[in-house]
Amino acid sequence: MKAKKRHYAWMVLACCILISVSHSIITCAAGNFVTPIVQDLGCKVSAFTMIVSIEAFTMALLYPIAGKVLTTGKIGLVITLALLLQYLGMFLMGTYRSIYGFYLSGVMIGVGSAFSVLVALPIIINMWFKKKTGMALGIATSFGSAGAIICNLLSAQLIAAFGWRNAYFILAVGGAVISVPFVCKFMKSPQEVGCAPYGADEPDTADDTSAHTESEWGLTRKQAFKKPLFYLAWLTCLCYSIGTGVPGYVATFTTMELGKSLQFGSIAATCVSVGTVLCGFLLGSVNDRFGVKAGMLWGVVFMGSGLGGMILAISNSAFLLPACLLMGLGGSMYTVQAPLVARHAVGGKHYSDIWAIMMIGNSMIGAFSYAPIGLFYDKTGTYKGAFILGIAMFVLALILGSAAIDMSKKERRAYTARQRTGQPQ
Repeated sequence: MKAKKRHYAWMVLACCILISVSHSIITCAAGNFVTPIVQDLGCKVSAFTMIVSIEAFTMALLYPIAGKVLTTGKIGLVITLALLLQYLGMFLMGTYRSIYGFYLSGVMIGVGSAFSVLVALPIIINMWFKKKTGMALGIATSFGSAGAIICNLLSAQLIAAFGWRNAYFILAVGGAVISVPFVCKFMKSPQEVGCAPYGADEPDTADDTSAHTESEWGLTRKQAFKKPLFYLAWLTCLCYSIGTGVPGYVATFTTMELGKSLQFGSIAATCVSVGTVLCGFLLGSVNDRFGVKAGMLWGVVFMGSGLGGMILAISNSAFLLPACLLMGLGGSMYTVQAPLVARHAVGGKHYSDIWAIMMIGNSMIGAFSYAPIGLFYDKTGTYKGAFILGIAMFVLALILGSAAIDMSKKERRAYTARQRTGQPQ
């Protein structure tokens, strides 16, 4: 008996994994490099970390264009060029003698990222997976999180052994060699390959709470802007963008407020990262099997428990590491849950156009809300307020997201009823 041929969607998922890992390589261009560069160039830390805001702003401006290009052009070529631009920007960082050169690389990386990561991955997976959408997105995200752990450790070793300039060169060339050829060859749209998305030939047996029901239904961008459900879904994503920024202060909380060593702070941050890797795998499957509401509840349970544990750790540091792991288990809500909430709320038909617009606000609020979280400590001497804020964001996301999903169900039922009666859509 002839073995069944593996669906091409899994080859595309492998490409998405490489893209996600590539992003983790490129984002380590900050992090461990800050101290040696600031000391070498004699600039301020804030001047160097301005790169992050430049990248976020550049990405936000280009998201609508990226959404159009990724659904109408040859996605393999588009993403290959985007990755090459990012790696070129990273490579050039090793040559600069002034902080302003890094700003140029920030623009280059931002342009490339707009076409290859936060907008691209949900669009590509939505394009290729009618079934197991959440699982596919979760797998790609988890590999990216695992890559971030490895790249942070590797970059530290490379800087110590070869200096920060050569470390940039090695990471840029190595990352390009690992990812670009494979993505260039195998990343294609269903039209280019000549096959239907994964699960398109299977009967849809999921109930209407699933993240992938009635893929033919979908609001246009113009229709979405007139619907409250769109704004509720968008607010849900914004809550996740703000809330998932709080765990980024774990190392600082550990060293500054608890008075622990830098090494212990890095262990705490690693616990969060390990939990995030696990979250991506598990969260996607929870969405596929039990629906989007279950995925949002997952975030409240684990992130809420983790942040609550951080509050307890203020008086008893024994709670710290378990709390960090719990936070990590809710750490993929922005990268996995937010796009799934949006997809379910507005439908899959015009999802790419709508998600690209939503990501403008998602990225901007994430970039410009992260630093103010630190004001809790500056003003009160404790991060307790930041942890409470994080819990509030996840609870609010559950409430708003559930309302958006319920409204979406009514829209779907009305659409189905019009189809049956032959009324205009």
